[in-house]
Amino acid sequence: IWPKSGARPGDALYLTKPLGTALVLGGAKRGLADIADAVGWMRTLNRDAADVLRRFAPNAVTDVTGFGLAGHAHEMAQRGGVRIVLEAARLPALPGALEAARAGVSTAGTRNNRAYAGLEVGEVEPELVELAHDPQTAGGLLVALPRERGMALEAEFAAAGLFLQRVGSVEDGSATALL
Repeated sequence: IWPKSGARPGDALYLTKPLGTALVLGGAKRGLADIADAVGWMRTLNRDAADVLRRFAPNAVTDVTGFGLAGHAHEMAQRGGVRIVLEAARLPALPGALEAARAGVSTAGTRNNRAYAGLEVGEVEPELVELAHDPQTAGGLLVALPRERGMALEAEFAAAGLFLQRVGSVEDGSATALL
């Protein structure tokens, strides 16, 4: 069992799937996006990623679902008494997600997530803020583990043919930021 509360200052944060399922599905309704990639990711189980993670004993893990990345990072920060810093430029997006956000696609879930997460936002493009709050269907795992294990984790995911993207870090303090 991996707690949501175990993130420690100095940890690196990783995601095991790209973001944007609600954006892509909403965009498809307006003829702005193709859902094929999104559906493929929603049908991809987290089992293989979890199998690789077991070898690394991560400090904290949570699945990214309806509260979006920002909401789940917020919970990780609150429960662990740490500051989670998400790097906007590193957020992985499904094909069509950012285009849909730029066209004004949003959901009630996204608006609720903005109110819930209390995300500190730096000078970040609006579509990346939207992506961070986008509710995910069958999203990936948000993983916190000591930074020095990051390169080995990346190598193992690559060797297994699995998606992995470093998206931020854990610091002393409290709150959640998108910078």
